[in-house]
Order: sequence, then structure tokens, then C-alpha cells
Amino acid sequence: MKIFSEIYRYRELLFELVKRDLKKKYRRSSLGIIWSVLNPLLFMAITTIIFSTMFKNQIKDFPIYFLIGQVVYAFFAEATGLAQTGLIENGSLIKKVYTPKYIFPLSKIFFSLVNMSFSLIAILIITIFMGYNLPLTSVLFFIPILFVFLFSIGIGLILSSLTVFYRDILHIYGIFLSLLSFFSATFYPIEIIPETYRFFVELNPIYVFIYYFRTLVLDGQLPDLKLNVLAITYCLVSLLLGYKIFKKNENKIVLFV
Repeated sequence: MKIFSEIYRYRELLFELVKRDLKKKYRRSSLGIIWSVLNPLLFMAITTIIFSTMFKNQIKDFPIYFLIGQVVYAFFAEATGLAQTGLIENGSLIKKVYTPKYIFPLSKIFFSLVNMSFSLIAILIITIFMGYNLPLTSVLFFIPILFVFLFSIGIGLILSSLTVFYRDILHIYGIFLSLLSFFSATFYPIEIIPETYRFFVELNPIYVFIYYFRTLVLDGQLPDLKLNVLAITYCLVSLLLGYKIFKKNENKIVLFV
């Protein structure tokens, strides 16, 4: 496909954009990229103190349970939130030099992927500290990460192309992300939700990816066919819609950035 050949052709630009964002984030920071490990650890410690007593009889290995949910949700929130402004931030470059415009939101998602990979170290540290024996299925942890990455690309393309024309989406999406965190079961067991309303969470794509991750790492099981089909479907629909909406607006973007 043309899009893949273009990404390969502009791979150096993509790499430079990701490197630029990494330097910008950790510029003048003494600990630098170590904060990507410390942040989830500190946040997990505080949340564990608050919620572990409440859910200690309902969630086994709560710190790992929580950290998996938080890392996956944070990855999606950061990736799509940054992709949303990828075109706007690079407006001057877009007007001067021809490049495939989707490279800019895509670079933000790759940046978040790199950033999140350091957060995964926090999960490993906690498992070692707790003496938790990782099951063999844990080696497949990259599959749900890949799902979130692909899903984020589609959502990021939609947001980046629409936000150029409607800046209010920036504020609306921020509110949406706050609500989404409560419907993703990052820190509570889904069983506390009445069965009548539970399907709202179970059909949430982010919860699906979190549950997939937990099934591999905490349950030591391979996700069933239904969960795999649901996760793959979400990714394909997101990518297809993202590509269609972005291509539809691509030629008008340069007039509004």
C-alpha cells in the first residue's frame, strides 16, 4: 500500500520528530527518562494506599492489577492527546515543505509508545518486589500493547484532522478522557458494577485491551477467541475510519493549521 511505502520513505523524519519530542520532554531534567519509570511507581504507591484496603479481598495482586490498567490507559490518553495537536504544532513546517501530513500525528503516537515502554519497567519492578512469578503467557504482553498502538493511530488521525478545523475538540476530548478513565476499570474490579450496566465497561475498547493484558500476566491464560476478535475488530475499525476521515480532510488542512 502507498501509505506504508510513504512511511518507510519518510522514516528518518519520523525518527527525528520522535527524538525531538523526547528531548523536549526531558530537557533540563536531572533524572531525565527515569521519570517515565518513577511516575507510574509513585502514582501506583499512592493509589495502592488509597484503594488496596477497599479492594484487597476482591483483587489479587492489586498493585500489578492497577499498574497494568494505568499504563495501558495512560498510553492511549497520551498518544491520542498528543496526536490531536500534531498538525497544529507543525503548521509552519507543513506549509513550507511537502510531507505526508499523517506523519506528524503518527510521530506523536510513536513518541508515546517509546515513553510507555519505560513505564513497563515499573510493572517488572513491582512484580520482582512482590515476589510474583510471571506466567509463561506474560511473554505475549506485546500483543495488547500493539492493539492499543494501532487503535490509537486510528483515533489520533481522526482527532488531529478534525481539531485543525474545530479547536473546541481539544477541550471536549480532555473531558472525555477523564470520563473514560472511570469506565476502564483501571483500579476497581468490574464485578462491583451492576450486571445491567456492566456491558458499558466490557465493550469499552480500552478496557478490552487492559483485560487482555491482565489475562496474560495475572491469570496466566491465553485470551479466548471472543476477546481476540473484539480487540482486532476495534483496531481495524479505528484504522479504517481514521484513514478515511484523514484523507477526506487532508487537502484542506494546510489552510487552517
